[in-house]
Amino acid sequence: MLIHPTVERLRALGLTAMADTLIELQNNPQAAEMPHADLLGLLIDREATFRDNRRLSRRLAAAKLRQAATVENVDHRTARGLDRALFQSLATSQWVREHNHLAIIGPTGTGKSWLACALGNKACVTAFPSSTNAPRACSQTLLSTPV
Repeated sequence: MLIHPTVERLRALGLTAMADTLIELQNNPQAAEMPHADLLGLLIDREATFRDNRRLSRRLAAAKLRQAATVENVDHRTARGLDRALFQSLATSQWVREHNHLAIIGPTGTGKSWLACALGNKACVTAFPSSTNAPRACSQTLLSTPV
């Protein structure tokens, strides 16, 4: 079976990850043994994952976060007066979905910018699962929280 017309049609429809996966599966002898429903599911999963990753990359690039900080790496033992419960509630990104602002204040050198980048990273990942306005919203609303 010639799959090149199918691959070209998938690319024309903007389903490039699905087309790449189809080529990959065509060259895999184990894929011939898979049921059609499983093959279709695999193609769709690869396309969805590709689009989600591309969307997240766009959001993070548009947010222009200065540091690659993550909420999971926040050290709550550091003496900076950070309320763990407050920070965990901010990490849910509900404040972004509600279009609230955040102001992080405190002495110099306590990691305010790092905390802001960690919350911004989390907001880009979770706050807008399917919105195309996510990058602008992440970069505009992420500024700060009282520490």
